[in-house]
Amino acid sequence: MHEYGPQIFLAIVVGWILWTRMLAPKLAGVHGISAEDYMTRWRNEPHTLVDVRSEGEWQNGHAPGALHIPLQELSRRMREIPDNKPVICICASGNRSSMASYAIAKAGRKPVYNFSGGMGAWSGAGLPVKQGA
Repeated sequence: MHEYGPQIFLAIVVGWILWTRMLAPKLAGVHGISAEDYMTRWRNEPHTLVDVRSEGEWQNGHAPGALHIPLQELSRRMREIPDNKPVICICASGNRSSMASYAIAKAGRKPVYNFSGGMGAWSGAGLPVKQGA
């Protein structure tokens, strides 16, 4: 049994990562959204864009009009997110926003979207970026 220990451990870790990053959010009703989808559909539709990055990342550049709630503060600041329009979560790459969108969906907010590729995809698509506060 000991000879398979590392493989079993690796399988558990990979399974946990797949569950937390991909499967659980989808089961909670979270949808992915690309920069192209945002530009063609959501840019001019009412929604709340929630940036869950750290303060330093936010200061270095964020989407104008985004609501800044760092991921570690999300549970205590959930009430700040309006519940009358769709929520789109964004971070640097899509990992933290995946966790945030899952938490928001579990709290009963719908629909909730995770912005794929994060701020890198945002700025790469030519969407506006604001520096500072």
